[in-house]
Amino acid sequence: MIDNDAIGQPLQSVASSPGAVLLPHGSLCPVAYNREALQILAYPNSPEDLAHPSPDLARQIGERLLCHASRGSRKFVAEFRSGDRTYHCRALSVCFNSDKKGAGPNQATTLVLLERQASPARQLQRQAWKKFGLTPRERQMVELLIAGMTTKEMAQTLHLSANTIKSFLRLVMAKMRVSTRSGIVGKLLEGGRA
Repeated sequence: MIDNDAIGQPLQSVASSPGAVLLPHGSLCPVAYNREALQILAYPNSPEDLAHPSPDLARQIGERLLCHASRGSRKFVAEFRSGDRTYHCRALSVCFNSDKKGAGPNQATTLVLLERQASPARQLQRQAWKKFGLTPRERQMVELLIAGMTTKEMAQTLHLSANTIKSFLRLVMAKMRVSTRSGIVGKLLEGGRA
């Protein structure tokens, strides 16, 4: 249940959670939203630059999230772009009871979830990781390798010895049937084809 004292205030959010906006029936002015939604919809501006977040969000929702072809009923787009990122947009009908006296028994609202879509390169990585059976730690090594880090930089980042990094990378090379670090990257660019 939503605290009525928090109406128009940002919802608490968890890291890497989807953007969430709660809209009352018949209005685009949010009842509540989380920081992720504010960042996604405010882009390229910083959320801190918004003088009046709720009206600014209402405008962005109307411009970016509503299907303009639908007349009469409120329908949301399936996906949209914010900067270089693509997001899936899901709208869920939500009813909640108010505990305050004098309020209506049920209030219809719409919860709009904004979930980031993985990039094609990231999807290829995941397919390759699955194909080669890489462990989470081995995947982490490959990501740092792709980022261009040296063995020493990887060791400092992960608080491991350089020899441990080299051992993990040799395991990855064996699983991917390559003999060099550049071979690892090449396999990922091939999309995991053997």
